[in-house]
Order: sequence, then structure tokens, then C-alpha cells
Amino acid sequence: MNPIDKTLERVTTFIRENRISLDGRILVGLSGGADSVTLLRILLMLGSDTVCVHVNHMIRGADADRDEEFCRALCQKLKVPFHSVRVDVPALSRKNRKGLEETARDERRRVFSELYQKLGCSAVALAHNADDRAETLLFNLARGTGVKGLGSIRPVRSDGGVTVIRPLLCLSKKEIISFLSELSEEHVTDATNSDTDYTRNYIRHELLPMFGRINPSYLSNINRAADSAAETDDLISELADAFIGESDRADTDKLRKLHPAVRKRAVTRLYERCSGETLSEVHLRLIDSFICGGENGKRLCLPSGVDAVIDCGMLRFIKRGRTDDYDLRIILGINAIPGRNCAVFLEYSDDLHLSDAYINIYNLVKRVKIRSDIIENGIYARNRAEKDSIVYGGITHEVKKILSEKKIPSSERAGWPVFYDKDGLLFVPPASVRDGIRGDGAYCLSYFEY
Repeated sequence: MNPIDKTLERVTTFIRENRISLDGRILVGLSGGADSVTLLRILLMLGSDTVCVHVNHMIRGADADRDEEFCRALCQKLKVPFHSVRVDVPALSRKNRKGLEETARDERRRVFSELYQKLGCSAVALAHNADDRAETLLFNLARGTGVKGLGSIRPVRSDGGVTVIRPLLCLSKKEIISFLSELSEEHVTDATNSDTDYTRNYIRHELLPMFGRINPSYLSNINRAADSAAETDDLISELADAFIGESDRADTDKLRKLHPAVRKRAVTRLYERCSGETLSEVHLRLIDSFICGGENGKRLCLPSGVDAVIDCGMLRFIKRGRTDDYDLRIILGINAIPGRNCAVFLEYSDDLHLSDAYINIYNLVKRVKIRSDIIENGIYARNRAEKDSIVYGGITHEVKKILSEKKIPSSERAGWPVFYDKDGLLFVPPASVRDGIRGDGAYCLSYFEY
């Protein structure tokens, strides 16, 4: 069997084993690189109805324009419908205060989704290969991940209602280059792919070759590990989905009896149904502790304007509306601040194990040792009031001005927590502490945001 037919057979087998459907019109993401050119050529050889889209991110100037023209000429030669979209990613990155890579990825997803709907496509085909999958697994592992991240790139997935397929995950980069060589097909090379300042490029050029010294079969082995993790992840999802069904809540007693992996996935599903977002491992651990506490009436503030609530033995997630007024006494232990992603720990100074255990979960903003008599007479937390002020450095400061100087968004200031006692405000996060409250240090107040 010649190399071209051998490659086609491998891809065809992979498509069949992973139930990748090539029915209907396939939208191909075409960058002009070796991977995407190979993807287009193989799909055409398999008889697919293809249409191509190229996104010019306007990052690399003339080189980016060259890639766009190459893709247009290739599609013209192959008689494939071609669409190009230019997006000023650097400008959007500055405007949205997001990284270039993240902005470029988000814009590609947006463009693909819009054309998918407009052209009536059945799938978006992307050209990730076995090397990409190995790189992503290592990237996720280094960044911190669970079994889902170890599953790395999937052959088929749904992304906001768009079916995404990756038929080339069975091929290595070396095999792709060999395939194009046999076809005498040209492709373009992005010069930034060799820049190891980018994390993925560093993994590709520096880390993965080290695995080759340990075992020449490292690439297939890493991909098999990803397959195994993906299968485990799918099983966990099936068990979690069967447990919660179509409900928007779950019995905390039954949750506690589940295997931790299934419990966390069930909680994630409930959160996703409420917020449309996913949860980080940090917040999953926090919710797990919240469930194990299991006290009715408790509320835990989470990202995306969502609270976890235990009511009548049931856990549910609810969207926060406007910031409700609150006024609560700070007690020993953990104190959640309603409607905010923050918590307060009050502890004896000689026993700081509780908050120390959470240092990797929360961002420590301020830790203050406070005189015993102040604590014993009672300290409280409430919303900021319009005329609030605090005395420090011998000067009275308006809280409104403090928050403005700290660049706290105006939308957050109404619900901003302040801490007080019978003599007035004693602490305004993140750093304003009233004169004279520090003393014997028997008690420590720690304020965290997460």
C-alpha cells in the first residue's frame, strides 16, 4: 500500500471508530499550514462536501496576508468554496484586556459558529493532530487539571451547538508532512510556531523531545493515556447525568454518598445549567466542603453571579439579582459575605490552621490582628453606606473615595463589605484599617477574595 492510501486508511478507521460523521456540508478551518491543508485534501479524497474558512488575525502583518492569499489560491485550485474573515485581534486584545492567543481563539470560534449557521453546515472540521493532543495533555497537567483535562482534545465535541470534528488526531506531525510530500502539495509555515516564548511551542520543541529519549513510542503512549482519561471522563459524566436527570437541584445526603468524582461532576452540571459557565477545580473543592457541611440556609458566593444554596436538604444554584442588604455578626470560623466572591476568617492568632489551609484557594488580601476586647464586644459586616468613613493615619477617609482610588468598579461599590463595631468602621477591604484596633493580637481577622 502506498503512503497516501495508508494514511487514508488510518484516517478512515479513526473516523469509523470514533463515530465521526462526514454527512452534510463540512466547514474546514483552513490556516494554510500543513495540518489544515492535509485535512482539506483528505476530506476531499473521502468525498466530503467541503467549504473553507480562513481567519486572518492581523497579528503578523504581511505574513498573515500571505497566508490568506495562499488559502484562497488553494481553494480556487481545488474548486472549494472559500471564505476569509479579517479580525483585528491585537486591537480586541487591548480593548478586552485579554491575551492575544485567547482573543484569537475566541474570535475563531465566533467566526466558525456564525458561518456554520449561515451555510447550514453539519460540522466544523479542525486539523489538530496527535502531537497537538499530547501537547495539550501536558499543558493541562502543568496548569492543573482533573480527568477531563487529561482527556485532552476530543475527536468529536459540541461547542455551543456547533459540532466540531477532528479527523486527524490519529496522525503525527511527521506523518502529515510525509503525506503532503507524497502529494507534492505546498503549505505555509507560521514563523511564530518556533517561538518558545509561547507555552505550547515550548512544550512542542523542548519538552516533548525529552520524552523521546525515554521511549521512542512516547507520542502514541501519551495519546493512549488521553483516550483512557477521556473514557473515564465520559463514564463519570454518564453517572452524574443519571443522578441529577433534568433537575436543577440535588439531595445533599445523596450527594455525600456519591463517589467524589461523580459528586463533583454532578455539581458542575447543576452549576452549568444555572450559569452557562464551568467551575474551576478550586471552586469545586470549596463546594465539596460546603456540601459536606450540609447546613440548611447556608449560602456560598461563586463566580458568574451565582450562589450555592442549601435549602431543605437540597443543593441548588441561583443567580444573584441586585445586591441585597446584609448585616451579620462575624463569628469564629468561616464567614461568607452574601452576594460576593469573598469570605472572612476569624480565628485565634495561635491557631491559624484553618485559613492557612485555604491560602491556595483564596487570594489573601488582608490579615489583621485585632484587640480581644473589640472582638468580644462584637464586630459586624454590612453593605457600604453612602456616608461611610474610616479613620486611619489620623485622618478621616470617605469609603466612597477609598473604593474609587482602588479602582473598584462602580457596579460593585454598593454591595462592598465594610466591617464595624460600636465605635464605627474598623476595616474596609482591601487595605484600610482603623487606627488603634491592633493590640494583644489574640484574634486574627483574615479577608479573602476568590
